[in-house]
Order: sequence, then structure tokens, then C-alpha cells
Amino acid sequence: MATNAPYIPLDDPDVERALGQFIIVWGSLERTIDSAIHDLMATELRTSATVTANMAIRAKLDLVHALFETLRSDHESIWRPLSKELEARFDSLVNRTAQANAEVRIQIVHSQPSVFRLEEGDQPLWVRWAARNGGLRGSAIRYSPEYLDTQIQTVVAIIHDWADMRDKWRSAIQAIRSADADAWLSRSPDDEDRLSLQIQSIPDSAQPKPKQPRQPKPSRRAKREARERGE
Repeated sequence: MATNAPYIPLDDPDVERALGQFIIVWGSLERTIDSAIHDLMATELRTSATVTANMAIRAKLDLVHALFETLRSDHESIWRPLSKELEARFDSLVNRTAQANAEVRIQIVHSQPSVFRLEEGDQPLWVRWAARNGGLRGSAIRYSPEYLDTQIQTVVAIIHDWADMRDKWRSAIQAIRSADADAWLSRSPDDEDRLSLQIQSIPDSAQPKPKQPRQPKPSRRAKREARERGE
């Protein structure tokens, strides 16, 4: 056997099956989030697919969260505002998805199979390395079918919650589209587009320092005369 032969874990069909199934369900989760972004963008599928095609999952969550803000409303019931309970569920869903990505998906996808010589003998572990300001660090885990099956079920539950959320916000999206259509039909060709911004002050933020008046720079002659005076 060659000295530098690569380490390949021993065959474990149950672990390999679970790893493959996790990758499949995670792909289904990202597809569901892409569909949610399509809903909220209120555009044709080709346009929204172009936007999300090269996005990492964290960027997709940021985008869908920002788009969801357009559904939050304190106006009259004609806008069919979403309930505060549903808004809280959506915020929790985004956080759960981000947590699953950071704690499970990244570990599984980016870990390297390695073998460590411990007291009980050589042990195969999956290790993810990171090199930052604190130096080289690694986190290791031994995958079992039971652990992976639990993570699979967690992702499947998140997928169903995203699908349920899309059903819940459908009426609000339809109302906003109808209102937008009415606004477009009633505007004249010379009307300009306007963007409304809500500006909030942060109580604990530092107050800006007042600008100091600029002092004119002394001329070379003035500098020379100052030196002669010993200033």
C-alpha cells in the first residue's frame, strides 16, 4: 500500500445512506425557499430563479426575510395584514433554518473523513477545520445512522413549515398585487416612482460630533516669521 494513500472510511452502508438522504432533503429545503422568494418577489419565475441561482443559503434567508417585510402592515383590514403570531412564526422559521445550516449542513458538507489514534484504537471521525485569528481549530464528530436520521427529520419538518408559511401568506400577496395593479392603472405617464423609508433613531447611539471650523493654513512667510520669534 502506498505511503501517501488517501484515507477512505470503511464501508458503512447505513451512514452512507443517511448522508445521501440528508443532502437530498437539504436540496429540497433550498428549492422551497427559492419558491418562497418567487412568491414574495411577485415576478415571473425566470426572474426570481436568476436572482437566487448563485445565492448561498444565508443570502437567501436574508433576501426572503427582507421581502417578507413588505407583507407586514398596520393598515386597515382591506390590506389583509398578517397576524402578529404568523409574523413571529416566520421569524422563528428563518432562525431555525439558519441554525440548521450553521450547525448541521455546513458540518456535514464541509467535514473531512479522518482517522485518529486514541486509547481505544484508531477511530474514524469527520473533522471540519477552520483557520482564523485564533489559529487553527477543528471540530470532530462521529456520524451514526441515528444522529443523521434525526437531522433529516429536523430538515423535513422545516420544509413542511416553509410550505405552510407560503399557504398562509398567499392571500396577503394577492391583496398587495391587486393594490399595486390599481395604483398602476390610476397613475399618469408622468408620475415618478417613490420609495418610502422608515427612519428610526437608536437611543444608545453616540451623537455626532459637531464639525470644527477649519483653520486656515499659515503661509510659508508666516511660518518663517514665527520661527524667528521663537514660537
